Amino acid sequence: MKKIRNIALLLLVAAAMIVGVSASAIGAADHLDAPLVQQDGRTDINDAYAFINGENTVMVMTVNPLAGVLNGTTLRPYAQYEFVIDNDGDYQEDIVYRVQAGAPNGNGQQPIFLYDLDSATPRQANGTSDTIIPAWGDGSLYVGLRDDPFFFDLVAFQDQVLGAGGSRTFCDGNENDFFAGANVTAIVLELPSSYLTADSDTINIWTRTADRTGMIDRMGKPALNTVLIPSGSKDAYNATVPANDVAAWSDQFEANLLALSGLDGSGYTAAEAEFVASLLLPDVLTLDTTSTAGFTTAPLNGRQLAEDVIDFELFVVTGGLGANGSPVLTSDCVDSNDVPFLASFPYLAPAH
Repeated sequence: MKKIRNIALLLLVAAAMIVGVSASAIGAADHLDAPLVQQDGRTDINDAYAFINGENTVMVMTVNPLAGVLNGTTLRPYAQYEFVIDNDGDYQEDIVYRVQAGAPNGNGQQPIFLYDLDSATPRQANGTSDTIIPAWGDGSLYVGLRDDPFFFDLVAFQDQVLGAGGSRTFCDGNENDFFAGANVTAIVLELPSSYLTADSDTINIWTRTADRTGMIDRMGKPALNTVLIPSGSKDAYNATVPANDVAAWSDQFEANLLALSGLDGSGYTAAEAEFVASLLLPDVLTLDTTSTAGFTTAPLNGRQLAEDVIDFELFVVTGGLGANGSPVLTSDCVDSNDVPFLASFPYLAPAH
């Protein structure tokens, strides 16, 4: 019984790491994991992606979890949605691409503005949501409602861990993607990689949202704030710049990794937890713009839409990177999105 209880706790933690589900909100995939972002789903970053397409780099940010059901479908007018690039390895911003939207018209479309804030000669591109907007250097921007690219068997999690009353368990032959049919508001920006790099082909990318009062949310790697930061510190974490992550948050990450991986009796050692924390912090997506590798490869490289981050993070959280034993959990057996991704821009499948 103790082993079953420990596995259930690990399941709870791992699932919360990805989707931010709580027992009080098991009917929805609530990504609103910090007090400030809970005020408005339009500025809550659900997921961030970065990958290459030939000579270009593609950056994706999604907001409005369960758009049209739990949240709205448009951007908050005049809020700031930014892709931030560090191209010299100091985890400080070197390039910032800002997207802003005006008020929606009667059809829900918004005027969209793209700004390059760090060029010697600032550049701007304008267009309308739900259309492909030409950007400089044959780049492209898209802002609009799309299929949620995230996939996970949430029903099995609810039944097995949260006691919802059903009989589903992970990998029981009845796997189901809870996010099938769900939408998000997507911001997709594709630009020549040469615009982003400096002396190296490797860059660090993160996303952030803000308004005139300051920072609201930030994200690089999948959902580190959700599982490894206590509730009272989540807004502070979101306000931290990546260059300060190691000093500010390593101790918290290591303590939680030790506790969570140790629930089955074969967790990380202190040295292993320190090593895993060093892979997770700073909270950025590091991308080699010459490589097609992804987040679930070693070393971590960007994040591609089709990657099964649930399986990877179940492996990591339950001790899979240590030498003390096998991870308790390795898969939810939902291995792909409910609909195919597009082979060309804007890559996310159309909205349902």
